Amino acid sequence: MKSSNAFKIALAAAIVAVLAKAFFGSQEMIEPIVYWNKCFLKDQGECEAKKTQEFSVTPAPLSIPQEQLDDLKTRLSMRKPINGGILSDDPWENGMNPLYLEEILSYWENSYDWRREEGYINDNLSPHKTVIDGLDIFYLHVKPPAVSSTTSHEKSIPMLLLHGWPGSVMEFRYFIQSMHKLNPNYEFIIPSLPGYGFSQAAQVSGMNPCQMAVVVQKLMTQSLHFDKFFVQGGDWGSVIAHYLAFISPNEVLGTHINMPQVRTPIWAIPYVYFFHWEDGKRSGLLPLGQFPGKMLNLWPYLFQQATRPNSVGIGMQDSPVATAAWILDKFYSWTDPQSDISKDDLITNLMFYWLTGSQTTAATLYKEFMWSETSAQNIKFLAAQRFAPSVSISDFPLELFSTPEVVVRAHYKHIISYRKEDKGGHFAALEYPETLAKHVHEMVELQLTNS
Repeated sequence: MKSSNAFKIALAAAIVAVLAKAFFGSQEMIEPIVYWNKCFLKDQGECEAKKTQEFSVTPAPLSIPQEQLDDLKTRLSMRKPINGGILSDDPWENGMNPLYLEEILSYWENSYDWRREEGYINDNLSPHKTVIDGLDIFYLHVKPPAVSSTTSHEKSIPMLLLHGWPGSVMEFRYFIQSMHKLNPNYEFIIPSLPGYGFSQAAQVSGMNPCQMAVVVQKLMTQSLHFDKFFVQGGDWGSVIAHYLAFISPNEVLGTHINMPQVRTPIWAIPYVYFFHWEDGKRSGLLPLGQFPGKMLNLWPYLFQQATRPNSVGIGMQDSPVATAAWILDKFYSWTDPQSDISKDDLITNLMFYWLTGSQTTAATLYKEFMWSETSAQNIKFLAAQRFAPSVSISDFPLELFSTPEVVVRAHYKHIISYRKEDKGGHFAALEYPETLAKHVHEMVELQLTNS
């Protein structure tokens, strides 16, 4: 027992060391790399042609070749029987539930209809692409009826929506509907992050969340010519939104995040743990004795993707079974069990990884964040600032990471509203879209009223 506890503590210390890597470095802001495409190493003509397309906008309806869908169906039909290993009273104790995985795979093979989803995306979500810093960036552009046939933004309320891992742009499909019920004038821009879905991955190292903030800032201001806009993000999207609001204070009207991630100052840890209580408990944090075990159970995926993303990603690129097992384990672990995410929604999210082969490049974001010297320096610089733009925060009880409200309020300078929700987890836009939409809409109303 003692050796087991010692191992947990040692592993927790190692993970903390990895996380701490991101927060130390120079306090000089690193200028973003201006070109992420390595075409200049292969064909100068290709590179020049790419540069002429910079910030151009073109419709990009999805039309996956039938051969690709047939190949997927063949792989699913030829999958081996799943050996679930040791049986347990809790089928999720050892990771992916083998019985549930088989249920999903069978549905994926025999019932799921990508063409129906593809048609919905093309007809309702208006997929487009643009070129930013040499990369093809895919995004959905959902305009309100008032501006659906014009390029004018005068009557719309533009909002940038940012996803994370292991999500996709499809996390927001019901959130958009809920927002339009509250106000039909919302205009949504939903990009696939570089290296995710149908957006091209950077071909040189350094594409960390701060650099992604630069990319989406250029999407909004240079490709789409918005002067002002709102931002909402969860998971990596909340991190990117944090940076975006800092680097674009004149453009970002307001920011809403549903996974606030801030550093707890070392001096504050004893206070947070032992003296500050919220809702009758110590700041929502685990007892110190449970913390190593929690880290051991929850964070191995982060450690894997922050150190060896290729090792897990390449296998997923070749196997829909591996893709489903790795990603759906997170959806089960990080969501409210009372929420009702359909098999179709789960699989459509998987398809954005499978069809594009982006499993490895998406996972690499963790490594860029943890180990990139550019990332470390940018984070250190931003952490030294106070969060100047206004922010609204939804705190869902089953969120992956829990940051005490007292720490969040000490970090963000201008919190418009902080709401503790009574249900919901990590994928809030997909789990409880109406709940999230209500708070985001309130933030927008407050900002527009006060502006």
